[in-house]
Amino acid sequence: MIPKTPRIKNPKLIKQIRSIGYCEYCSSRFALQVHHIKTRGAGGNDTEDNLICLCYLCHGWAHDGLIRKEELREIVNKRGRDYNVD
Repeated sequence: MIPKTPRIKNPKLIKQIRSIGYCEYCSSRFALQVHHIKTRGAGGNDTEDNLICLCYLCHGWAHDGLIRKEELREIVNKRGRDYNVD
């Protein structure tokens, strides 16, 4: 049996990402959700560079592979480092 890697959980950061107030992909302000670019099941954690605020539609597209992970990473990299959660 392969041991599970412990996940880093940061609810404060997730709340801050959601508080951006718009979908970082399409700019919608409706039904915002936080998306893990690298899924938690694949070892992704709650870190600023792995989280993006998406509307429900873009979130579904991201999970369906219709929005590339590289596109989401570019958006996160351009976002800047305005989320200080220490």
